[in-house]
Amino acid sequence: MQKINEAIESILVFLQNVPLKSNSIKNYRIYFRSSIIPYCETNCIDFFSDDKLQKYIQDQMSLAENDEISGSTLRQRRRAAALLADYMENRELVWARKNYKQRNICEYFRTILADYGTHIALFLASGTVRKHICIIGQFLVFIEQNNNYNFNKLSTKNVKDFITNVAPKRKSSMSDIIGALRRFLSYLSDKSLASVNAEWCLIHPAPRHRKLLPCFSDKETAGIIDGIDRSAPIGKRDYAIIMLSLWTGLRGVDILDLKRSDIDWNRRIINVVQDKTIVGILVELSPGVGNSMSDYILNGRPETDSPYIFVRHVRPFDRLSGTTGRSIMDRYLGKAGISHEAWDGKSFHALRRTFGTRLVRAGVPIRSVSEMLGQINPDSAKHYVPLDIEGLSICCLDISSIITRKVGLM
Repeated sequence: MQKINEAIESILVFLQNVPLKSNSIKNYRIYFRSSIIPYCETNCIDFFSDDKLQKYIQDQMSLAENDEISGSTLRQRRRAAALLADYMENRELVWARKNYKQRNICEYFRTILADYGTHIALFLASGTVRKHICIIGQFLVFIEQNNNYNFNKLSTKNVKDFITNVAPKRKSSMSDIIGALRRFLSYLSDKSLASVNAEWCLIHPAPRHRKLLPCFSDKETAGIIDGIDRSAPIGKRDYAIIMLSLWTGLRGVDILDLKRSDIDWNRRIINVVQDKTIVGILVELSPGVGNSMSDYILNGRPETDSPYIFVRHVRPFDRLSGTTGRSIMDRYLGKAGISHEAWDGKSFHALRRTFGTRLVRAGVPIRSVSEMLGQINPDSAKHYVPLDIEGLSICCLDISSIITRKVGLM
């Protein structure tokens, strides 16, 4: 453990020179001490190799799947662990995005997986493709560990054993796993690579209960906006970001990816290729949103060559991180008097739900709502219908004429 502790101290020195905010470095120190070091001690790990990294990541992914840690915590623990593996494997420490996909499969499986990814990318969103590739990658690792290095020996038992192996840790995502396996086995059959009839163990489980996440009321929205100090540079930035989400419905990642070249000020439109679907969308730039953006660009944005509109206000002045939305909501929910607890849905994405719900309340057809939000599946916009309580009340049936002996039903 001494080598691991020394490596961690060296990594923390490296992080100070990136540079990162002191709070960020403090968080990484916490992740090392509260998660990675205890993991190494429990598993008697003296050398944190790439194999140990992959096992640690799988362990953390299981915690995230069971809602024991947040997605943000998963990503930061994973990055900290990757830095530790790089250091101990004598690789140069680099502050950049990393690929955490499983690599310990044979060349034949890697080729098949790459071809399969190209195939499903023709009709599935990029996020769904990544999810399927991750699941099938785990499946290929599993069957290879059972001495299967091609699909000639693939059997129904392999599929059943894999499901049995992952089920205890992936209870909340078994539908995704079953669906991915179904599609992959069908692909193998179409390509005459394998013929496995595993339908009996690929029956979809009952869908999990999905919590109805809230949007913000007009009063809450006004409270959030009123809590922003628009005279300060960061306030100008936060105000423009919130206005964009509230009045265009753009996802947080797409707002942070906005560049000056994406804005057509003369035509008053924003041209965006969505990160989730890789589908282009034209968004109307209303006067309120346009004024908030121009005020930030002219009077609040630091001098920087970064192509991104919204940037950090400490060096390096580059694109904001993916946790910006959470930081913004943490700053202004309290000022607006809005109580917030973990997993209650009052996140930055609730601003997008607020935009969608406003469209539904205004009587905009569901298909049009879906198009305005840039959704591939028109039915996706139906999630906003239950948030229109007044509209739903019109659909209620009068039961006063129904005779009943239960007083509680009247």
